[in-house]
Amino acid sequence: MMQGLGNAAAKIHAIDFAGGTVVHMSSGYSALVLCLILGKRLGFGKKNFAPHSVVLTMIGASLLWVGWYGFNSGSALAADVIAANAFTTTTLATAFGAFCWPILEWIFKGKPTVVGFCSGAVAGLVVITPACGYVSPTGSVIIGVVAAVIPYFFCTVVKSFFKYDDALDTFGVHGIGGTCGAILTGILATPTVNANLSTNLSGYITSHTLVFEQLKAVGVTIVLAVVGTTVLAYIVKALLGGLRPTEDIELQGLDFADHGESGYHYEEA
Repeated sequence: MMQGLGNAAAKIHAIDFAGGTVVHMSSGYSALVLCLILGKRLGFGKKNFAPHSVVLTMIGASLLWVGWYGFNSGSALAADVIAANAFTTTTLATAFGAFCWPILEWIFKGKPTVVGFCSGAVAGLVVITPACGYVSPTGSVIIGVVAAVIPYFFCTVVKSFFKYDDALDTFGVHGIGGTCGAILTGILATPTVNANLSTNLSGYITSHTLVFEQLKAVGVTIVLAVVGTTVLAYIVKALLGGLRPTEDIELQGLDFADHGESGYHYEEA
C-alpha cells in the first residue's frame, strides 16, 4: 500500500511553500488519532481545563509568530521578492486570524479572550504556511479570515459534538487549518507573485485545476498520517503495556512524575 501511495504522490502536482501538509496536517490528524486511542483526561467535561497561565499562553503565541517568519520566508531560500512576499502574507494572515477569532468568541460566547486571540494567530500562521510564497497580500487576508472561521468551528462546535478530548486543539487548528491552507493555496496561488508557477504549473493555473491537485495531496497526507499513527501507536502500546500513566500520576502531572517539578497544581472540586 505504501508503494502505491508513493507512486500516487509522485504524480501529484501540488504546491506547498513551507510545510502545510507535511507539518501541520500530519501533526493535526495524528493528534486526533492519538487522543481517540488514549481516551479522555480524568475529569474531562466536569473540570475546568482552561490554560492555567494566560500570560505564558500569550508569550508562547508571540514567540511562535516571530519564529514563524524563519521557515515561511526562509523557505524561499534567498533574500528575494518571494521571501518578502512570504513575510508580508504571513503577517497579514496571522493578524486577521488573531483579530477575527476573538470577534467570533464575542458573537457566540459573549466575550473575546486573550486565548482566543492567540488561537486565531496560530491558526492564521498555520493556514498561510503552504500559501505564503504563492499568494498576494489580498489572498492572505482571505486566508486569515478563513483561518479564524473554520478552525474556530471545529474547535468549538465539532469537538463539543463528538466529545473527543483534543487538549490543545491540535486537530482543529493544525489539522483542519493545514487542510484549509492546502486547498486555498490551489485557489489563490498566482504567477504574478511567484513566476515559478508559470514555468512549472502554467496549465494547472490557467485551467484552474491546481485545486484538484491540492485535494489529492490532502487525501494522501490524511491517509499516511492516520494509518501510520494508528499502527505506531498500537505497536508502542503493545511493547509498553499501555500508553497512559496511572490515575495518581495523571492527577499529579507528568512533569512532577518524570522530573519532580511542575507549574500546575491539580485540585479536586
